[in-house]
Formats: sequence, structure tokens, C-alpha cells
Amino acid sequence: MKKLIFSACFALAGFLGLLNTAHAEGFTLKSDPKIAMLYISPTNDGGWTQAFDEARQRLEDELDIKIQYVESVPESASAIRPAVERFIKRGANIIIGTAFGYSDTFKSLSEDYPDVAFLNGSGTTNGPNLLSYYGRTYESQYLCGMAAGAASESGKLGFVAANPFGVVNWTINAYAMGAREMNPDATVTVVYTGAWNDPTKERSATKA
Repeated sequence: MKKLIFSACFALAGFLGLLNTAHAEGFTLKSDPKIAMLYISPTNDGGWTQAFDEARQRLEDELDIKIQYVESVPESASAIRPAVERFIKRGANIIIGTAFGYSDTFKSLSEDYPDVAFLNGSGTTNGPNLLSYYGRTYESQYLCGMAAGAASESGKLGFVAANPFGVVNWTINAYAMGAREMNPDATVTVVYTGAWNDPTKERSATKA
């Protein structure tokens, strides 16, 4: 498994890195790993969930295992809990979430199922058998900001974002810092759509 930790795929690298962390802190599965994933949006969303699904496929190929998954699970306990419990009844002992809004429900589920490992991308809750993880997205956004700051003649830049949470705001701040590295007078106007995946709102915000 260690050979995959440095994979270029963000979701795969983060997931496997935290499996190692979980093992180092003493959590051990009682049987062979059986993985299931919950996606917040469709696998063809062209972004967040598609990256996780590509990681899933790579995991299947590299580890010669089959990973169960379900698409479009909203950020509500009434949707998350039944999906997770179905996977557990099918034998899954590693549950991977992919949304900030899964945090509280995953915390509750991890307490109800102490023999199951829970991991959640962009989550905020942790426990003996629960780990949340996220990538250093501000690093790439700093470089994007440098490119935009250098390319823009007016120095007026726009940023369409989802929700005003910490993991979103640090990408915006890094983008602005990168832009000002190239143009100290650059400004960044931000529009939040209030949705993680809403192409219509994103298109409207971009045009505005």
C-alpha cells in the first residue's frame, strides 16, 4: 500500500496517507479491508467527485479490489446514514466520504460503528476510527493567481467560489496573494454561489 501514497491523484494520496496515520495511531481493522465511498455529486461532474472516482478506479487497479460507491448523496443525516449503514451491512469496513457536510454524521456513525474506519475528504471531525483530510489547495491557487496577475491588463480579477468556509477561503486568499506577487495593485472580486456543484449559478456568476 505504501507504494501508492505518493500518487499524483490528490484524493488517492490523501486517502492512503491517512490510512497509514490511522494504523500508526493504533486503529486496526479486524478483517480484510472492504471499501465503500459516498459521493456528494455525480461521477461525471467534471471536478471534485470525478477526481475521487478516478482515485477509486486507480485503487481498484492497484490493489486488485472492488470498491462500492454511491453517487449524489446530499449533506444531510437522513441521506448519509442509510447509505453508510447499507454498505456496512454488505461487509464494508472502510467508509470514505467526500463532503464537508458529512462531518457531523460521520462522527456519529463512527461512534456507532467503532470497528469501521471512516475517512472524509474536506471534513472537520475526527475520532479514534475517524479521520478528516484535505489537500493543500492554496498552493496551486497561489500559482494560478500569479498567472492571472501576470496576464491581466487591468489587474481586476474574479473568483467564483462555492461556500465561504475556511477550506474555500484559503484558496481565494492564496489566489489573491499570487496575483499581487505579479501585480501589487491587483484586486480579486469573489462571488459565492452557495452550492458545491451548480453549473447554472457558476455560469451566471462568471458572466456577472
